[in-house]
Amino acid sequence: MQKALDISKHQSTFAPAAAQAAGISTVILRAAYGGTADPCFGRFAADCRAAGLRTGAYIFLTHHYYNKNGGSVATARSLLHRHIDALLESLKDKGVTSWVALDQELEAGQTMALAPGENTALLNEAAARLRAAGYAPCVYCSASWAKGRLVTQELDCPLWLAYYYADPNDPDFDSCAAIENVDTAWGKYTCSLGRKLCGWQFGRIGYGAVYGVGSVNVDRDWIYFQPGEKEEELPVFVSDTLKIGPVSTGDRASIRTLAESLCIPTEDEGDYLIVGPMSAAGRAAVSNKALALGLGCEDCAAPEEGGDDKTPKPPVADLPAVMAALERIEKAQTAQGGQLADLAGKLSAAAGVLAG
Repeated sequence: MQKALDISKHQSTFAPAAAQAAGISTVILRAAYGGTADPCFGRFAADCRAAGLRTGAYIFLTHHYYNKNGGSVATARSLLHRHIDALLESLKDKGVTSWVALDQELEAGQTMALAPGENTALLNEAAARLRAAGYAPCVYCSASWAKGRLVTQELDCPLWLAYYYADPNDPDFDSCAAIENVDTAWGKYTCSLGRKLCGWQFGRIGYGAVYGVGSVNVDRDWIYFQPGEKEEELPVFVSDTLKIGPVSTGDRASIRTLAESLCIPTEDEGDYLIVGPMSAAGRAAVSNKALALGLGCEDCAAPEEGGDDKTPKPPVADLPAVMAALERIEKAQTAQGGQLADLAGKLSAAAGVLAG
């Protein structure tokens, strides 16, 4: 995980060296509001590049507002593509190497004009244009927006979600709980997204002076993976039970604590822990924790009902050999029957001679 800030003209000033000294490695800058460039984007981007900070960008979208499209999907599409045209122009030669986010939310007094499927389809069109231009797209929105106004399984780019679990007392990075330990409905939902989640904006209040911005407040984010990183490295788990380890005493306690908080059973197996059965959300939380600790993690399938896999099984007979053996036995029995009949005849003749 990497520490990141996202800033715009609302911060007015920004000292990248101060942010870097405080542990920030990535800054995601607002490049545009609708079709209008953010007036601070060019200056902030140049300063970030000079300081060696990884730089991303975002556009605050408005095509989905009812007062912009009048409820027409075609009008929303046309407006969106005009805004993407402007964004691509703004991004040229700015050294963007992190995510380019499609920021979707509602300002005060605005209403949503698109159904979840329509909304998702248009965002996919925008993401495709960004990829074609050489950028890595993601969608920024709140956790509730993702669940209620997107069809996340049809979205073909990652999500960067905002969920302020401690608002208004937002923590800084060192005090922020891991998302798998945020025991709330939205925390569990966010965690359940697994590899679909590229970033989490966990705080927005305070700490501006710590990170060299000209505002009291600054948005703070965890970046879980950068474009092209980590997505292919994470294993996919399908069983409802996982085998984790080898584990140290401390790691065992960490996994147990998480499992207990999610009401998931655990069982010791030597140097390993068997965790489950559990839901898909629980599996995502447990596997993410195990991988974050550098532990081995694999699917663990229960033995089939009806027996132990270690029980010896009778050898499978060779049917042609069995039939041949039966044929030999039958021939032998026939031959023996003939011999017995011949012997009986001879005994009967002998008995007649003796009687005469």
